[in-house]
Amino acid sequence: MTDTTTFASEVASPSLKGQLGALDIALATLAYAGPLAGTAGYITFIIGYGNGLGAPLTFIAVMLAFLLFAVGYSAQTRFVRNPGAFYAYITAGLGRSHGLGSSFLILGSYLSIGVGFYGFAGIITKQFAENLFGPLPIDWWAFSIIYWASVGALAYFHVAVSAKVLGVLLIAEVAVVVIFDVLVMSVGGREGISLEPLSWQAFTSGQLGIAFIFGAALFCGFEATAIYREETRDPERTIPRATYAVALFIGIFYAITSWALITALGTSKAVELSVADPANAFFVVTKEFGGQILFDVVSVLLLTSTFAAHLSIQNVTTRYVYSLSVDGVFPKFLGIAHAIHNSPSRASVTVSIVYLVLTALLVVAGLTAEQIYSWFAGLASFSILLAMAVTSLSAFVYFRRNPTSGVNAWQGTIAPALSTICLVVMVILGVYNFASLINGSQSLANIMLVGVSSTYVIGFAYAQHLRRARPDVYARIGRQ
Repeated sequence: MTDTTTFASEVASPSLKGQLGALDIALATLAYAGPLAGTAGYITFIIGYGNGLGAPLTFIAVMLAFLLFAVGYSAQTRFVRNPGAFYAYITAGLGRSHGLGSSFLILGSYLSIGVGFYGFAGIITKQFAENLFGPLPIDWWAFSIIYWASVGALAYFHVAVSAKVLGVLLIAEVAVVVIFDVLVMSVGGREGISLEPLSWQAFTSGQLGIAFIFGAALFCGFEATAIYREETRDPERTIPRATYAVALFIGIFYAITSWALITALGTSKAVELSVADPANAFFVVTKEFGGQILFDVVSVLLLTSTFAAHLSIQNVTTRYVYSLSVDGVFPKFLGIAHAIHNSPSRASVTVSIVYLVLTALLVVAGLTAEQIYSWFAGLASFSILLAMAVTSLSAFVYFRRNPTSGVNAWQGTIAPALSTICLVVMVILGVYNFASLINGSQSLANIMLVGVSSTYVIGFAYAQHLRRARPDVYARIGRQ
C-alpha cells in the first residue's frame, strides 16, 4: 500500500514544463559566459600571461575543439532523452557509478563558480559605488548580498522569466562590446590594424597552455543547453541548434573582440599593458575610443553582466539538484516543481541557501574577495573542462555499444574521439598550469586538484553503496 501511494503521489506531483525555443536556451546559456565580463576580465589575462598577440586564434582553436564536442553531444541528445545533461549522458555511456560521480563533480564546479562570482560581484559593485560616492565604510560582501537576493528571487520562477531578463541584458552587453570593436577597428587603434594577431607565429608564442585554459573557461557553460530539456519544445532539434549556436557565437565574438582590444592597446604595447593592468586595460581604451558615455555604459553593464551570469549559474545548479532529487539521490521533496510556476522552486531556494552559507564561511575564514573569485572561478573552469572530457568519452562509448541508425561514423565515432583527445590535452594543460589558473601557490593548487578528484570518487563510491543498499535508487541514477 505504501509503495503504491508513494508512486501515485510522485506521478501526480508537478513537474518541469515549458516551451523554450533554441533562442531562449541560447540566450540563457550565453549569459553564463558573460560577454562583457569576459571581455573586461579574461582577454587581457590571455594577452598578458598566455600567448600574447595570439589570443584571437586561441579562441578559434578552442571553438573548433568545442564544436567537435558538440557533434557527439548533440547526437547523444537525440537518443538519450533523460533530463540531466552531462549527468544523464555520462550515465548512458559509462554507467550509473560514473554518472553519479560526474554529477557530484559538476555540481561542485557550479557551486564553486557561483561562490567565486559573488566575490567578483562584491568587488566590482563596491568599486562602482565608490567611484560615484567616494570611499564607503561597507564591506564587499554587503554588495554581494544584493546580487544573492535578486538572483534567488528571479530563479524561483519559471526559467522563461529568467530567459527574458537574460536576453535583454545579453543583447545590451553584446551591443556595447560590438560598438567598441567597430570604433577601434574603424580608426585602427593606437598603431593601426595589424594582421600579426592572426599569424601562426603569434598563436604559438608565449604560454599557449595558459591561453587555452583561460580561453576554454569562457566557453564553460555552453553545455548547459541540455539542462533545460524538460522545459523545451522539440528538444531533439532545439538543443543541438542552441549548442552549435552558442559555441560559434562565443568563439567568433571573443576572437574579434580580442583582436580589437589588441589593436586598441597597440600591437607593440598590448602584452606589456595587459600585464601592467589587466583589470583596467579594457576600460582605459574604452574611454579613449568611445568617450565618457561609452565608459559609463560599460561600467553599468558590467554589473548587469555579472548579474546575468549569476542567474544563469543558479538556474543550471538548481536543475542538477532537481535531477538528483527526482532520482532519489538527494531528498525527494527537492525534486517537486512549483504547482503554479512549474519551476524547480524548492531546489532553487536550497541552492540559494547553500551559496549564502558557503560564501559566509569563506568570509569568516578571512579570504578576500579577490581570493574567493580567483580560487573558485579557476577551480570551476577546470572541473567543467574535466566533466566535458568525460562526457565526450561517454558519447564515443555509447555509440560504440549502441550502433544507431541516423548517426554516421563522424557523429558517433570520429568527432567524439577527436573531441576527447582535445579536451584531455586541455585538462592536462590545466593540471600543469593550475596554480596560474587560480592565481595561487602550487600547494594550494595541489589541494584543490585533490578536492576535484575527491568529488568524483565520492559520487562513484556512493553509487556503489546505493547499488547494495538501495537498488531502487541506483536504478534511477541518470534519470533512467
